[in-house]
Amino acid sequence: MERDVMSVSIDVEKSPTFRTLGDAGEGKYEAIESQQDRLEELTNRIGSGEYHCEIEERVPCRCVDDRCFSGGVLMPNAAGGSKTMMVADDLTTKGFELGGVSTTSGQYEEMLKFLTEKGTPIGVHIDCGANNKLQMVYDYIARNEQKLRSTAVLLGYEIKDSDHGLIVSNATKRTDFSEGDEIIIKTKEANGRVDEPIGDHEPVLIAINRREATTLDREAVRDEFGDHYKAFNVDEWSFDEAARLISSNDSDEIRQKRTAMLYYNLATAGVLCGPNMRIVIIG
Repeated sequence: MERDVMSVSIDVEKSPTFRTLGDAGEGKYEAIESQQDRLEELTNRIGSGEYHCEIEERVPCRCVDDRCFSGGVLMPNAAGGSKTMMVADDLTTKGFELGGVSTTSGQYEEMLKFLTEKGTPIGVHIDCGANNKLQMVYDYIARNEQKLRSTAVLLGYEIKDSDHGLIVSNATKRTDFSEGDEIIIKTKEANGRVDEPIGDHEPVLIAINRREATTLDREAVRDEFGDHYKAFNVDEWSFDEAARLISSNDSDEIRQKRTAMLYYNLATAGVLCGPNMRIVIIG
């Protein structure tokens, strides 16, 4: 029997303070020995929502990157910034694959035209793992389909069988990937924002934020914990509005694209982070 998607019913008070990626984590980022002193404090305080503040924008246009960004503007976070929406479309209906366009940068360019017409903010950043390692992320989805689904279920999501199959199939079929620099160029050509991250990667935590119209204030975290305790932040609440924006008025398509955004963001975490990387849910 198929199950609907995005049915989230975690009781945060009864759930562990955090979960870890476990064998879903194939990357290198996780807390190291020198980051243990205040790790529990950071986990609890970010997990409580203390560092998540209200914002006006509703569609992802800034990356989940753990580092602070130049400019300091707070906007919804998703892997690759605005590119999350292109990936969601590519993994489902391929609505931006127009006129025989098959490259990821070509589809991204078509999506940027659409977003510009809608007056939606556009943003990416340089040195972005989600962009530079897109082929690895797709490969992760193709290789780890059950592991990825299990991680989603562990975090409280129910995934429809047909949506899962569609996303994995399209990830497997994709063979043509553009370089990350091409995404930067296309964003600049569309007069989008290209952020420059400050400092080095030192993430100890992934925050999955379900608190609508909020995002992580990285500068506030840095002011309290310094430069050696950082967190990736995924504003999962923004996926629904983003999916509605790039979909026809069809509930199945909207659901598929929400699920694709979730898979892309979780797969990016799996590529970049190690098995001991902590995940907290802000709800």
